[in-house]
Amino acid sequence: MKQIIIFLTAFFMVSLFSVQAQDEKLSKKERKKMEKIARIEKTYIKTGELLENKRFVLEADYLDNQRGNRIVVPNSLNFIKVDSIDAVLQIGRNSGIGNNGVGGTTAEGRIAKYQVSKNEKNKSYDVRMNINTNIGNYDVFMNVGSDGSARATISGITPGKLIYDGEIVSIDDSRTFKGRSL
Repeated sequence: MKQIIIFLTAFFMVSLFSVQAQDEKLSKKERKKMEKIARIEKTYIKTGELLENKRFVLEADYLDNQRGNRIVVPNSLNFIKVDSIDAVLQIGRNSGIGNNGVGGTTAEGRIAKYQVSKNEKNKSYDVRMNINTNIGNYDVFMNVGSDGSARATISGITPGKLIYDGEIVSIDDSRTFKGRSL
């Protein structure tokens, strides 16, 4: 009888420690999940403030055209900058000299229309703006994700489209280099 009591006590203790260990693992997983949700929410709010205040730069890592061609580009030379009512659209490359001195084109202008829509469910934003520059008028549609990733489609009066794919950063955190405007 004494052996049965010792066996049951030992079995109970092992079971109790096993349950406590599983509870700690679950709470650790839950804690990581909660931290991830908080991080996404913080980035979402910060991105929203940048977009609403019109003080951001989309630094492009890739450029795409309407035919599906995609190239890797330096984000310091390929960007869309929005600063209050002013905007800059620039493409460039590390080699070669273009109209702007950095192997591409720079268009500076004023924002004629600016609209931000947010999607609370997906934690994303859509931005529509019209930019009047010295070389033409451009419509820009931008989709910004909860992590700050962004994809902007630029179209003008010509049939082509250019797509900037990169990340939204504040103007203060941006490390872009603006070439000469036309």
